[in-house]
Amino acid sequence: MVHLQSLLLSTFSPFILSQFLPETSNIPCSTAMRIRTLLLQAQFVICGSTAPSLNGAWDYIIVGSGASGIPLADRLSESGKSVLLIERGEPSSGRWGGMRRPTWLEGTNLTRFDVPSLYQSVWAAEEGINNTGIFCPDIEAPASCVLGGGTAINAGQFYKPHPRDWSTMPPGWRHSDMKSATRKAFTRLPSTTTPSKDGKSYLTNGTNIALAALTDPSLSDPYQFISVNEHPELKNHTVALPEYYFSKGERHGPMSTYLVTASKRKNFRLLMNTTVQRALRIGGDIIGVQTDSSSGSAGHTGTILLTPRTGRLILSAGVFGTSKILFRSGIGPLDQLKAMQRSEDGPDMITEKYWIELPVGTRIDDAPAVYMAVKKADLETYPWEQIWYKNSTDKDVRKYLEKRSGPLAEVQPSIAPVFWDEVKGEDNRTRIIQWTVNSGSTKELGTVLLFASTLSTGKTSRGTLSLTPDLKLTVTKRPYFNDPGAHDFAALLSSARSLLPILTNIPNATLLFPPSSDPQELEKYLRETIATSPTLSSNHWTSSTYMAASCTDPLAVLDASTTVCGTTNLHIVDAGIVNSVPAANPQAVFVVAAERAAEIILGLG
Repeated sequence: MVHLQSLLLSTFSPFILSQFLPETSNIPCSTAMRIRTLLLQAQFVICGSTAPSLNGAWDYIIVGSGASGIPLADRLSESGKSVLLIERGEPSSGRWGGMRRPTWLEGTNLTRFDVPSLYQSVWAAEEGINNTGIFCPDIEAPASCVLGGGTAINAGQFYKPHPRDWSTMPPGWRHSDMKSATRKAFTRLPSTTTPSKDGKSYLTNGTNIALAALTDPSLSDPYQFISVNEHPELKNHTVALPEYYFSKGERHGPMSTYLVTASKRKNFRLLMNTTVQRALRIGGDIIGVQTDSSSGSAGHTGTILLTPRTGRLILSAGVFGTSKILFRSGIGPLDQLKAMQRSEDGPDMITEKYWIELPVGTRIDDAPAVYMAVKKADLETYPWEQIWYKNSTDKDVRKYLEKRSGPLAEVQPSIAPVFWDEVKGEDNRTRIIQWTVNSGSTKELGTVLLFASTLSTGKTSRGTLSLTPDLKLTVTKRPYFNDPGAHDFAALLSSARSLLPILTNIPNATLLFPPSSDPQELEKYLRETIATSPTLSSNHWTSSTYMAASCTDPLAVLDASTTVCGTTNLHIVDAGIVNSVPAANPQAVFVVAAERAAEIILGLG
């Protein structure tokens, strides 16, 4: 005779046993071993689920409904196999049941997430604007926790990948391999430089002032104006109007395209308000997920299973969300798994014997943002802080509601133009710096042209993610300007030095920062900003789960098939598998990566 729990505790976590085994006492050894074999083959029947419609097993479970998760769910559901897309947050867009809106949107099918000019309100701490729950409370960096992920709250910029965006990826993911995926992504999500439905651009004098300064033919090396999505490879001293995935005056993106087609299929289901705590696994075989409702009865709490032997779990929860799920699943660096084990979550972890030690979160990347600015009195700006408080009689509101046109159909404050430099360093690496111009105003400074830099492709500084004692995920080492030889800083300084005389020559403008046109003062300003800024983040996070050609690479978290090392059916498809920050705003790169991943995963059978 043998006690079944004692036998199986050596293999499975207490949580798995509590979910899949009845209360038992001593039973015959042959019976116990038979039950153990059935568990290892993942042949289960679940009773008492809180959501009966989720009792069945799924061919694909995708965790996270962002720029990668939604397109992936659509493509996998085209195969006819069952697909469950799980989102921890609430609906955002009105199309999917979102409810957050200012009073002037009441009675419409739109929410704050659908109107381009309201995007900035997620960063506002203004009276009457409730942002609670939009950002994930267990992640210290701003990470969206609503349907659509970052695509629901960001500025909507959408750029075709630069060929070098794929240069750090393994074979099968290089530029030549990504052409089909890029074509698919931009067929579903065509970009535009004029989001307003009437095809016009509004409040453009800041754009025109910056364009005139950058392309001035009297400059020794003026910037070349291009259509950036027609020439994504041109990122050296070029300037362009921003490209957006907005359409007909509304936020477009994966929620209004990929998710719409997926939702029409009977083999697809979207589950919101549900947090995936961990992957349930037997060794390297994933058998399902443990879930917890994010808002009581609206979500699901319990266990959801994969189809035995053929089902696949795909994590698309982003750099932070995916990393935390991996840690909870006993996958990650040993120090983080030990921290999880010591926490209140420890009893539900898989037995330590079956931990999979991988460098999750040990080389994260992000583009540092540093600013230069001029004050200009005749600059047109829009009082974006007041948009939320408008009423239905306001002329801009009427124009938007009736025609989806006008300044409310555009991002406010105004963004444009965008320009790029390439700088080759002494380490023989070429780094790309993107600058984005904003036209804005403050009570203290008046009207300002703000030039925001982001150092991207080619940078080598990396950072680290860690768990706090209360299980929040935080950045313990920032991925900014920590590279040996300081080549990242040298690239930023070189680009800023080229820009400085252009700013000082803008007619009737006063340099704000740096405070002086002296090149030495510029370097001092940049160094002080980097040293003292509480955050340099552009929120373009990538590279938390490094993708290598194979798992023999010591940096590898997953191989080129997107399969997590040490597992048979756990995949990652999100920003974390992009091994470096892209040259431009990265949303399109994440959609293209999902298209490519779908091709690969469907090929696995």
